[in-house]
Amino acid sequence: MEVNNEFGGETGQSDLTLVVENHKILVSKSVLCIASPVFRAMLEGDYQEKTMSEIPLPGKIYEDFVEFLKCIYPDKLKKVTETNSYQLIPLAHEYQVKKIEKRCEKVFIQTVRKKHTIDVTELYRHIQLSETFALEDSKEVCIYLASENKLAQFLTAQEKYKISDASHNMIIKLALRRRELDSEDDKHLSLNTDRQAASVSSGFSFGTYPTEIACVFSAPTDYHSYTDDKVKFTLTGYIRENNSEAKGILRALRLSVRYTITERNIRSKLIQKLRDIKPEADAAEDFREEYSLLPEAIKLAVQNN
Repeated sequence: MEVNNEFGGETGQSDLTLVVENHKILVSKSVLCIASPVFRAMLEGDYQEKTMSEIPLPGKIYEDFVEFLKCIYPDKLKKVTETNSYQLIPLAHEYQVKKIEKRCEKVFIQTVRKKHTIDVTELYRHIQLSETFALEDSKEVCIYLASENKLAQFLTAQEKYKISDASHNMIIKLALRRRELDSEDDKHLSLNTDRQAASVSSGFSFGTYPTEIACVFSAPTDYHSYTDDKVKFTLTGYIRENNSEAKGILRALRLSVRYTITERNIRSKLIQKLRDIKPEADAAEDFREEYSLLPEAIKLAVQNN
């Protein structure tokens, strides 16, 4: 067998040998016990491993286990990255190394937000991973991201990566709720396709009442094709929520995303206003639900001051 001395063997500080595949890894019991409650129970509790100088670990992959040790050894403390997080999460979960589990979960969330927002199959893969290793934050982010996509994609993804019925049904429920909100939002819009309408300017203002908000969107530089003619259009929506300023801003933000409003100042003003809002107690639950259904990009912008 090949011997790996990088975890204390060369300095004589190792007092235990782990056998993984066709390799012997010389390690320190004290390091393992400090890092992992599972190793601590194994090596200090009433188990046969307590008196063994060599412990086989069947079913483990040598390269993955070495990577895991590099992340828990104090003289190495290798960083958890997108590259190694998928190797580490099964071992971190099995040996209850919570810090590495949390780091892996954080990397998974960053990865799906950066690369997989419209790839439902990848989102289902990460939901499956999250369910396997009880990563609730990662699962929630992936469920909400998946619900932003088309319903037809969910069945294709479910065929490849089986997730729980509860998660699958939640994605469908959220997707349907998003479409209900879209339908309600559209009632607040009028679409003008004549050339004169293209000259209407963008705006953001509040009405005469403290809880009334009126938002005007326009996209004079966009083009849509009608038969053989191309015309500029202006999209104008007045959002008035007489009982809830917060819901009016949420509606305006959803519309600004769906209709790809190019004027950044409108969305930035809405986001800033949303940061400052504290909904009334009787409206708080509805606000939280609608806020949770905002596109992930908007929620991140609100959180990142």
